[in-house]
Amino acid sequence: MKIYFLIFFAFSNLLLFSQEKLMEKRSIQSEIIEIITNGLDDLVIENSINDELEIILLDENPNTHAILFTEKKEVLEVGFKLNFKSIHKEVFRKYITKRIERARAVIKVPKNKKLIVHGKAIGITSKSYKGDLSIFIEKGNIKLNKVLGNTQVTLFLGNVYAQLNKNTSLNIETTKGEIVLNTRRIDNQYYKKKEISSFNFKVKSINANVILITE
Repeated sequence: MKIYFLIFFAFSNLLLFSQEKLMEKRSIQSEIIEIITNGLDDLVIENSINDELEIILLDENPNTHAILFTEKKEVLEVGFKLNFKSIHKEVFRKYITKRIERARAVIKVPKNKKLIVHGKAIGITSKSYKGDLSIFIEKGNIKLNKVLGNTQVTLFLGNVYAQLNKNTSLNIETTKGEIVLNTRRIDNQYYKKKEISSFNFKVKSINANVILITE
């Protein structure tokens, strides 16, 4: 057992230190920040300690990559250009191509900005971002921790986890998924609660499970 642990520890450290790291900092005036996550496996959202937008891109593959900025009026768009090598394997005389991205980004956002995230298959973690957050993805796990702003999540498949203030207004709809509120399963595909609150929390999905904890 000890030998297996040492091997796992060494392998984990090898992966950590073999990651390529690219960091960009930018002072922003835009009130809206739009993140296009194509090319990423995971995105972590943190609060910036100043008025700068900071992005850290971690890539396990030794490929050329770039962080792209496009500013239009009040919207700053952030995208990722990642070039991956394809792995080809012959199976029953046919070739398949497997794309392994193994890339993740950490974005530190100034508080009270409106953050919009677009993506396909991706895991998203918000470390209690202090601002409005909208997420539009096809599938993935979304962990919001403590919600401190108006939040809207739209996805087809996955799981949504969030910790909410008990006075938060809720509008949850999932056609084939489950809604769990404080460990209690809601026997309905639609749950709505209107409160006199500064925050609104909305989730719309077909197959996603929504797990919520209210304080």
